[in-house]
Amino acid sequence: MTSLIGKYAEAKTCVFWDTEDCPIPKGLNPESVYRNIRRALANKGYHGEVTIWAYGDKNQIPGYFESAGIKLDRAGVQEIKVERVERMRIGIFGWVLQNKSEALNLFVVSGNNMHFSMVLEACKEGKPGSCNILLAEPVNIPRRCCRTALDKLINEQEGAEWLWETLAAAGDPITTTTA
Repeated sequence: MTSLIGKYAEAKTCVFWDTEDCPIPKGLNPESVYRNIRRALANKGYHGEVTIWAYGDKNQIPGYFESAGIKLDRAGVQEIKVERVERMRIGIFGWVLQNKSEALNLFVVSGNNMHFSMVLEACKEGKPGSCNILLAEPVNIPRRCCRTALDKLINEQEGAEWLWETLAAAGDPITTTTA
């Protein structure tokens, strides 16, 4: 995999992961997923600090995610999709504001990243040239016909998109070709 050169290679990365839409694949656990996400990012050239926030299953065994270094957002009734998405949006805005003077890699892992297109666009516009977008979606969802909004947010040089199952196993991002 090619290495990144530039401000995003050493920038902080925060992963906002919807654990209901993108559950831990069979044979893995939070620790292996955490390690594999870091490895996939490093293989792509991202070597900065990585933080992972998990959203979903508020009834999860206490410490299940936290013991692996993954922060769990337990607020709200997150079994309801709209509530989880809203909590993730708030988390994204909060993290970008908290790190407003730095280049950032913003990584959303969700069953429908279109839910985040407006918030991701606002983050990029609020931090021109300083907010790199990374995405992952599960393999079993239909590729959306209206992905143009998301596609234009992903920087061709530094951005990337993974299938969730591949990312969770430390795999490479999706390669795209232009016609």
